[in-house]
Amino acid sequence: MLASELKLVSEPSPRQGSIRTIAVTSGKGGVGKTSIATNLSLALAINGHRTMLLDADMGMANVDVLLGIHADKNLLDVLNGNSKLEDIVINGPHDLKIIPAASGKRDLASLGANECAGIVHAFSEVDDCIDTLVIDTATGIADSVVTFCRASNDILVVAGHDPAALKDSIALVTVLHTEYGINRFRLLPNLVQDEQEGLRLYAAFQKSLHHFHEVIVTYAGFVPFDEHVRQAANAHEAVIEVSPKSRAAMAVANLAQRVDHWPLPRTALGHTEFFVERLINQNNVEMEVKS
Repeated sequence: MLASELKLVSEPSPRQGSIRTIAVTSGKGGVGKTSIATNLSLALAINGHRTMLLDADMGMANVDVLLGIHADKNLLDVLNGNSKLEDIVINGPHDLKIIPAASGKRDLASLGANECAGIVHAFSEVDDCIDTLVIDTATGIADSVVTFCRASNDILVVAGHDPAALKDSIALVTVLHTEYGINRFRLLPNLVQDEQEGLRLYAAFQKSLHHFHEVIVTYAGFVPFDEHVRQAANAHEAVIEVSPKSRAAMAVANLAQRVDHWPLPRTALGHTEFFVERLINQNNVEMEVKS
């Protein structure tokens, strides 16, 4: 299937002065979600965006591993009241700000909605002026995934080419829509052979959701399978840094360029309090509906 044969959702031009929040998520592990979140964050930072990467894959965190960064403190210290959020921020390559989580910690893996909301609210402590926040969520439909997706402006669903990965991604979108009223998503086929395979995956995704008329899924491009990604991960480096001319790195760089044309939030607060405000507004709407 060619691009001309597939109806793609067009985007209006972006507005300046607002902060963008991108939740990178997936329905199934093993599709390269964290690699996409990490490399996209670096690509945005390289392009001049004041970017922060939040590792919100509670209990299975590995952003720091991919970048070869040692974190003395993480989100668990914030939740325990031992540190403020601003105290655990790490300065990464190209001035990328990184908020690490903890790997293998049951306390983080089993966080409920209230604890995750506490992390969202903790962003009011961060004084760094950023214009882009990328969130690497957990996989599936855990409370943390719901919380961070609801609090984000854009939801980037990373989907693999195998049937199980596609099915789980469709299930994730279905739950976020039917139970939480989220209607807009962006699909990024990853580890595919070429653009035609990416477009076929996008077409199958749309077909499976055709009965949800309110749901709009935008094609975000594709990232091909590339051995350079595995090599970079084994070296604890980002592929966009060590192999910038590789197919995968160039695809992520192109994705970062397209992000500039995604619509920005309507409210421009110039501070990460927008993240808190968005969640509070969502909760207020729910309270009004229930009352």
